[in-house]
This record gives sequence, C-alpha cells and structure tokens, in this order.
Amino acid sequence: MHLSIRWFFRSSARRVLANIFVLALLCNCRCTPKQVPPPVHPPNFDANRAFENLKQLCDFGPRNHGSDGKAQAEKWIQERLNEAGAEVSLHEFNYTPVQSQKAEHFTNIVGRILPAAEHRVMIGTHYDTRSSADHDSKKELRSTPIIGANDGASGVAVLLEMARIWKNDPPPVGVDLIFFDGEDFGREGAEDDYFAGSKAWVWDHPDYKPVWGIVLDMIGESSLRIMKERTSAEKAPRIIQRVWEAAERVHSTAFIDKKLGAVSDDHTAFLEKGLPVILLIDIDYPPYHTTQDLPDKCSPESLGQVGFAVMEAISAPH
Repeated sequence: MHLSIRWFFRSSARRVLANIFVLALLCNCRCTPKQVPPPVHPPNFDANRAFENLKQLCDFGPRNHGSDGKAQAEKWIQERLNEAGAEVSLHEFNYTPVQSQKAEHFTNIVGRILPAAEHRVMIGTHYDTRSSADHDSKKELRSTPIIGANDGASGVAVLLEMARIWKNDPPPVGVDLIFFDGEDFGREGAEDDYFAGSKAWVWDHPDYKPVWGIVLDMIGESSLRIMKERTSAEKAPRIIQRVWEAAERVHSTAFIDKKLGAVSDDHTAFLEKGLPVILLIDIDYPPYHTTQDLPDKCSPESLGQVGFAVMEAISAPH
C-alpha cells in the first residue's frame, strides 16, 4: 500500500512535468515569430515611377485594336525599352478572327535584358485594351473602348520600371520582357480570339524555351490580393513556390497563400507547351471591362509589391 501511494505521487509528478513541457513547447511555437530570411538582392524598384508609367500609358487613351492610342503605346514602349538599354525587337503576325475572312495585323514587343545570357526568364504582360466596356453598368457605355489602367497598363508599368533599373543593376540571368498584343481581342461567343499575341508567339517560336516565366495581368488595383492561380500551381508548382517565397522575403503582403480557380490568360499557351510560366492576377476587380478602369482605381503600393516580388524571384539562385 505504501509503495502504491509513492508510485502514484511520482507518476502524477511526472505527468505534471510532462504537461508543463508540452505547454512550454506550444507557447514557444506560438510566441516565436517565423524567421523570414532577408532578400537575396533587395530590389531597387520605384513604385512611384511605375505608377507614372501607368498614368502615361493611360494618357494615350484606349489601346484597343486599330486605335491611335494603341499605335502611340507601341512606339512609347519601344522608346522606353531602348532608353533602358534593352535589345528591342518586334514580333509581327496576322490573325484571322473567328467569323471573319479578313486577317488582322498585330505586334508583340520584346525587350531582351542581357541578350547573350543562356539562362533566360520570361516576364510578360499585355498592353492592348478592350474595344468595348461590355461589363459596364450603363448600357449606353458598353460599346465604348476602355482605358485599361489595371487591365493592361499595370503590367506594362511594372515591366518598364524593372527594365529601367536593370540598365545599371542588371539581373543575374537573361530576362525577356514580352508585351503581348491581342490579349483582349476576344468577344463573347468568340473565345478563341483571346490571347492572340501569346498564342502566336508560342506558335512562331517553337524553340523558345525560357527556364521559367511569369505573366502579369491586373496587378495594380488598390486593394491587391494575389492568390495562387490553379493551373499555374498544378503545372508549375516550383515557380509558384519561388515567387511566393520571394514575396515573403521582401514583405509583399498582397501575395496570399490561398488557391484561386483556373484562369485563362497569356500564360496558358506556354503551359500547354510544357513551359513553366505562371500567372499573377487579382480577378476580384469591380471595374473589370468597364469605363471605370482608370488610374484612380490603382496604386503605386500595389505595383511596388509585385515589382519587389518579381525582381527578388529573378535574383534568387537558379
């Protein structure tokens, strides 16, 4: 009897100590902040300059197919790339729209950073805009071309600012900046007409095989939240991981660790070819395809968050 009582108290003491130890571990796990490594190469991205790019592009007016605004934008993008020291070229192609017998002429713009480098990354966006505001709340405006501050100009703004920085502080790898035409050429009932530029690029350049890539679209809105697009996460998980880890290192909190449904965009043609190119997009944007897609719906901070993350992802080891 005496031995049983001693055993009971000793066992109870052990259980108490064990519980205290477990609680201490749990407290330590909850109280110790996650250690995030510093950036590989702290980006020198200027969000305000990027926002000025966005506004200047919008000042040309709508950039729908055949418009004066689009012609001015093409010239301006080339000028900015040349100023940044990029090797500039044009990929011109013809595309015959669905339910039409007339071919239309389009132009993709390419700026190559460190063109002699073998290890290459592709960063793309589209610069064209929609010829009709088909989601506008006002029926009388639905045939009006849109300005496309977020849907088009935001990606261009980020790419041009990166090119400017890389003139004096080049990346560790070659980068191909591709500005796709015809992304928003499609219409309801003619879905095949979307993403004309990226599809033509992949078709006309069968030997083009970047190590990885990113397409930026609608990344400028003020309340930016970028989730992991499903097809990108399924077909290029390492690139998703690379970009989200880079975003964490540079404290780009707009990158959310949640899944987004599948979105078709300019990355689709690359993924279908087996190239690991992901899409960064925030589709929760009320002015989408309306006349209200204007610079006042965007912010320098959002452009900066994406610029910082993309440049850090490129700077990370292969």
